[in-house]
Amino acid sequence: MGMSIITSLMAATALASSQGDSLGADATMPHSDQAEIVVTATRSGSAIERLPISVSVVDEETVNEQLRQNRNILSGLEFIVPGLSVQDSEVRGSCSSAIRGRAASFQINGVPVNEDLRPGSCTGPFTISPFSVERVEVVRGGTALYGAGAPGGIINLITRRAKSEALEIDATLQTSFNTERSRNTFTTDLYAGIGQKVGAFDYYVGAAYTDGGRVRSATGLPVFSAAYESVDLLTALGLDLGAGQELRFTGTFHNEDVGPQFYPDGTVDPVSGLSRIVEVAPHPQVGQGRDRNVTMALSYRHPDLLAHDVSVSLFYQDQSIKQRDNFFTADFGDDFFASNRENSRLGFRSALTRSYPIGSGSLKTTYGFDFTRNDFLRFNVDAADGEVVTGYVTPAFYLNTYAPFGQLELGLGRLTLSGGFRREWYSGAIEREGFNPALPRAATPGAFGKSNLNLWNAGAVFAVADAVQLYASFSQGAELTQLGRAARGATDPSLITVEPATSDQYELGLRGDIGMVNFGLAVYHSRSASSSQIQPDPSCAGETFCPLIPLRVPERFRGFEANASWKATDTLTLAGVFTLQRGRVFNEDLGRFIAYGTDVAVPVRVTGRAEWRPVEPVKLNFQMTHYGASSFFTPTEQAIGFVDTDAVTLASGSVSYQAGLVEIYIAADNLFDERYVSVANQVQGQGGFTFMEAPGRRVTVGVSGRF
Repeated sequence: MGMSIITSLMAATALASSQGDSLGADATMPHSDQAEIVVTATRSGSAIERLPISVSVVDEETVNEQLRQNRNILSGLEFIVPGLSVQDSEVRGSCSSAIRGRAASFQINGVPVNEDLRPGSCTGPFTISPFSVERVEVVRGGTALYGAGAPGGIINLITRRAKSEALEIDATLQTSFNTERSRNTFTTDLYAGIGQKVGAFDYYVGAAYTDGGRVRSATGLPVFSAAYESVDLLTALGLDLGAGQELRFTGTFHNEDVGPQFYPDGTVDPVSGLSRIVEVAPHPQVGQGRDRNVTMALSYRHPDLLAHDVSVSLFYQDQSIKQRDNFFTADFGDDFFASNRENSRLGFRSALTRSYPIGSGSLKTTYGFDFTRNDFLRFNVDAADGEVVTGYVTPAFYLNTYAPFGQLELGLGRLTLSGGFRREWYSGAIEREGFNPALPRAATPGAFGKSNLNLWNAGAVFAVADAVQLYASFSQGAELTQLGRAARGATDPSLITVEPATSDQYELGLRGDIGMVNFGLAVYHSRSASSSQIQPDPSCAGETFCPLIPLRVPERFRGFEANASWKATDTLTLAGVFTLQRGRVFNEDLGRFIAYGTDVAVPVRVTGRAEWRPVEPVKLNFQMTHYGASSFFTPTEQAIGFVDTDAVTLASGSVSYQAGLVEIYIAADNLFDERYVSVANQVQGQGGFTFMEAPGRRVTVGVSGRF
């Protein structure tokens, strides 16, 4: 077994191996060059213009502009990239984050950081300083190339690396606050990094500190949020081995301590109809709480090994969360809760690519093997008694995934055809760690039943002009998100078989450059016969709290997306994003499909952005977003508690001044201090819909420099 794993290792799959390359984009503010390579979207390193799927790449400048107006990097991305779900800007979790209605795979330098096996805290995308991000690659729509875990697509945060032989220092200092009531709302960020190329070696190291405050609304009332302190470290090393060979290492470290919290108390204000948010007493052992995450990626590339371009990488991720919360409710008072969670991955990826001339055309083949081991546990603990295990949110278990894949790309003049297949095998077991048969819902240790999965993809791209492409594709995605819930309380682990929730996606798109305009259009339809859902455990009906268990039901999504950027003059750039989604899920109680609410399927959303430099040192940015009113539910559905949502229009902006190597800026989010309920917070829960007021105006002042 050991030798077979080592053999698999030598053949394993690489995403991070070439992620230092410069990328084009279809969604950034600057005019883009699509002929450059995108490595997230394809295992072979093909250019965007040859990909039959929607890809967006957001550059460093655009990321930084959003961070000035919105500290949440995922919330900032929704204003730039079409198809993303609406984010709650102040909740540091991504369990509801999705692309085209389906769960996205979040990665840091190609290392997955999702809670794939049992979504709960979902803080992985926030375990990195956003000021260390050099660019973001987004694959919109399910991709069979990466297997289970990416049914909606991929969001890959790629960190900075050395750019030149000159010593380069990056520094950012900014703070933001609520303008209605600033006390205890300040969030202050400090980031510094240094990098350089020295001969064949390059390095970049960065460090960040954040002191995050709680959040208030436009009327000064508390908003669901928590204060926190975090420290982030980044290391990126590279070695040029000659003849195109490269060895790279990237590592990140994050440690976050949670402070005072604002939390809904379970009651509703009879006048506003909004959930009341209160300051809760801290958990007695709040000092134990933390969120710690480590990621590492080691990759090697050889452009001509046995006539193949070979990429091999090893990645590792480990997240440890000690949750010490007070789930206060008006009915029950303080409900102090403590749990310890561990989620780790060890994986290998490989890609071997070779090109062959075929007359006037070309054939490119790519194949490889992936291996991932994912370990997970989440125990209830007595925080006051040495963290003794008192119960199980999820037992300790692991899942191994073995996956060979193959991909073909055939170029015939203006036409490019592609297609491929991926096979995944799963094996896993409930482990003995923390096992106590005397505790309720203890899971008996033992091996799972084995299972497998097949995923297919096919597509075509036709160059209708030199820089305009029409594309169509079919791709399958899958997710395994509820395995942890299925394992809790299992008395016979062999009866648990991994049941991937697969989905089929069909897409038709047009993208390209016409003059100074870069644009993209896409229409898609996806369906799943057995999507991954959760439901209260029927066995505890009538009890105060029922644990959630897996549910598999049919699901459908369709939508239209558009984005464009126009360099109108040398000093003015305009950009826009349009998203329309509709989603339906089968309701077993009603015996028919019903619409998803706006927390899953984005209503009509239009964002317009402008960047203007009236004089050389000064830059102004302004953006406005309109969320259309939803009309998803029938009168019958509204009568049983489903709620349509109101339209919202928001604006934000920034002004910056370049003083030599230093840029000084001021920015504001929710510029007009509108009182509203976020589309992301109009959420249907077990007790009906919950409406929580969104943050008020937040002003940010800061300075950044590159020396």
